[in-house]
Amino acid sequence: MSTITTPKSLASAAIRGVQWTTAASVATALMQIGYTAIMARLLDPASFGLVAMAGVVLRFGTYFAEMGIGHAIVQRSTISKDDVRASFTASLGLGAVVTALACLLAPLATFFLNNEAVVSLVRFQSLGFIFVGLGMTATSLLRREMRFEVLAKIEVAAYILGYGGVGVTLAWLTSKGMIPVSGVWSLIAGTLAQQLLVALMSYLVVRHSMKFIFQWNAYKQLLGYGSRVSIISFLEFINGNLDTMLIGRLLGPVLLGIYNRAYMLLYLPMYFLTNSLARVAFPAFSKVKDDVVRVRSLYLTSSTLVATLVLPLCAGVAVAAPELVEMLLGPRWAASVPVLRVLCISIPLSMTTLFAGVVADARANLRQKIILNVEFMLLLASLFGLLRGFGLAGIAAAIGTGEVVRTFLYMRITHNDIGIPYRRLFAIYIPGLINAAAVGTSILAVTLLIHPLHLPAVLTLLVQMFTGAVVLGAVVLRWPSPELRAPLQQLLSRLQQLSAMPAAGQALLIRYEMFLERRKSLLFSFDPLSSSVPS
Repeated sequence: MSTITTPKSLASAAIRGVQWTTAASVATALMQIGYTAIMARLLDPASFGLVAMAGVVLRFGTYFAEMGIGHAIVQRSTISKDDVRASFTASLGLGAVVTALACLLAPLATFFLNNEAVVSLVRFQSLGFIFVGLGMTATSLLRREMRFEVLAKIEVAAYILGYGGVGVTLAWLTSKGMIPVSGVWSLIAGTLAQQLLVALMSYLVVRHSMKFIFQWNAYKQLLGYGSRVSIISFLEFINGNLDTMLIGRLLGPVLLGIYNRAYMLLYLPMYFLTNSLARVAFPAFSKVKDDVVRVRSLYLTSSTLVATLVLPLCAGVAVAAPELVEMLLGPRWAASVPVLRVLCISIPLSMTTLFAGVVADARANLRQKIILNVEFMLLLASLFGLLRGFGLAGIAAAIGTGEVVRTFLYMRITHNDIGIPYRRLFAIYIPGLINAAAVGTSILAVTLLIHPLHLPAVLTLLVQMFTGAVVLGAVVLRWPSPELRAPLQQLLSRLQQLSAMPAAGQALLIRYEMFLERRKSLLFSFDPLSSSVPS
């Protein structure tokens, strides 16, 4: 049983969780850059290509090996020893079954990839399903208890020891001729070592029961919930890659490359925030899923906070898209500018609907979520077919339109499930749209002013970034939304405790804290939106 019961303790745990998961994601990304740079000097490109091919085949097995059992452990209000034993037995058993199937069916991969070398790689790398199954229960229990500090340390340590220790060492030995095997095996060995280390270290922290259990009643609820989560994950995987598959098939590799570079420019920075929020949000919502009032409050706060920060960021990217593309991709990629601008609409919408999906998972409202994903898949495919004649602009418009519709579909689910009025759901976007208008207008004005100077793209981009940061900071500090006031007050308290803070700085912080309190009192005395949420 978790000790996180009060709203204050849950909020504190969630904030710490986001901090630790974000730190781990950033650290892992930096280490991955270094790891890739080192391995690229030790191995030939063919090794990376073979591993990528094997990864495509094994990715489909992931949805059947996990079966949403980890989600089920996190989501349940209470768990027993039999639940833990059933989770461990099922996770390890499913991992073994999928590994056996991958080994048996690996030759079929040659029909799709036309490379016999992939067969042995798929068979060896499929051992990862067993390793993941071995540690899934322990990592799920850590997530359930919101011990994200421990998880972050485990992930970073496993990455260093697995990829850095095992992978790099084997690649170096192979490059020196000290091991008579292909260098591709060092990449797979590093991956398997990282997966095994995560499993072992997580278990050493939790030390749950490893006794098998074979009573159906112990599995019924876990697999009933988990199988539906697995179906949803598979549908979301298809929806997330449908654009790539259809653009490549309908428009060819050149336009797919242009689209992909525009997408990755915006997606990568958003991924770190999305990944951190999603990992923390699900256990947080699961703890209060039966308290509808708290679920409403947490959902509105989280969604409004994300919209408040992400919408102005995307507005700035949309205005500065020409300079951003020229600086980061080069002048040959100018065709990706309109695509990037359309994506500045769809990606922030997908991020704000993240919490609606998490609430549906936490409250086991999975049937509606399955229907939504099927509807979205059919809609997106239809829009691609209708608008493909307009080239990349048409595809981007299809994605943007589809994301708008999906936002409405999630609003419908949220309204029906936890009773938030549509007016309040639309109001989530108001602070973000105001901030986006301020940031976008200011960057556009500055761009028009400095355009006659014909500055290099890098200087223009720096001016745009500085302008956007200053305007966003001024708007957020002067007119903070209710969702931002609590984090701001926490930051002020920490700054006031710094011994190096000068007296003038302390006085300024105190004045600003008093300003926040006055705004809080004013908004509390008259908040027309809060009265619209039924209790």
